[in-house]
Amino acid sequence: MRIEKVGDGVVSERLRKLTGFTWGDLFYRGKRFVKIKVRAEKIDIDRAEVFISDLNAITKGAFADLSVDHLIHILYEDFLLTVREYMTDIKRDANSITQEEVVKSLLVKRNTYFPRSKRNEEGEISLVRKRWHIYDIHLRRDAAQRGEVFLNDAASEFLEFEMSLDELISILFVDFIAQLRRGNQKMLINALIDRFYSHDFE
Repeated sequence: MRIEKVGDGVVSERLRKLTGFTWGDLFYRGKRFVKIKVRAEKIDIDRAEVFISDLNAITKGAFADLSVDHLIHILYEDFLLTVREYMTDIKRDANSITQEEVVKSLLVKRNTYFPRSKRNEEGEISLVRKRWHIYDIHLRRDAAQRGEVFLNDAASEFLEFEMSLDELISILFVDFIAQLRRGNQKMLINALIDRFYSHDFE
């Protein structure tokens, strides 16, 4: 979808469907939603907000209601869609991915973005200490369950794999920010718009 053709008439409604939030949920949030703690550096949150600002500048304010919360929801929903529609038991074609590939990719990204230790020039290993910023979001319980089922199935198949839903969503967000840092903003804006309009957030 060309970014010049984006309209804002349905954006707010789709954002509402994405989070699943209604005013009634102010009283029943604990029943319908799960609190997720997204771990990132404060500059990552700032960079996400700048990305959203640039997105609105390009689309003439079509995504004025988009927040960092929504961005994280979109990244998570896109991951679920990829797993649901493209993950197969064996590699069938260029578009398909296996559970093993997804697991290995997540482990590599966790070690890259959230290393627990590092080796210095002398070969000595030391703990990595960072001041992480915790960004809370509320995820629909049904969406959270889909991710937890995937993580449980993956852990059953691969003994070296153990990951919480908080970790998974943190990895998805920080990986997106890493792509931004590499200068892929225009590509990411187009990809985000395509995902936003093609996904069914019901």
